[in-house]
Amino acid sequence: MAKLTWLGEDNPETGLPGPSFTLAFGGIKFPKGVAVEVRSPLLIQKAMTNQFFEVEDADDADKPDEKPAKRGPGRPPKMGPAAQQAAQLANNQAAQLAQGDIGKAAQS
Repeated sequence: MAKLTWLGEDNPETGLPGPSFTLAFGGIKFPKGVAVEVRSPLLIQKAMTNQFFEVEDADDADKPDEKPAKRGPGRPPKMGPAAQQAAQLANNQAAQLAQGDIGKAAQS
C-alpha cells in the first residue's frame, strides 16, 4: 500500500503553524506529518500532483480493473412496439388530414 503524508499548511508570513490535520480526497483524515496508507490509484495520483502531500511506495497501489463495469440497457420505452406503431400511424393520418383541410381552405 502507498503511504501519503500531509505536509501541513504553515503560514510563512506570520510563522504560525496551520491546522493539525486535514480532510482530503473524499473525507480521509490526514494528520500533519503522519503517513496514512491508501490503496486507490486515483487518490495516489492526486496526491502526487498536490504540493502539500508526500507519496511513498506509489507502485504498491491496487491495480484498477481493466474494463469498467458495464451499465444496464437503460430505461425501457413507455410504450411497447405495437403501441409505438399505432401512435405513429395515428400521427401520420392526423398530419395528412390537416394538410388536406388546409389545401381545401386555400382553394375557397
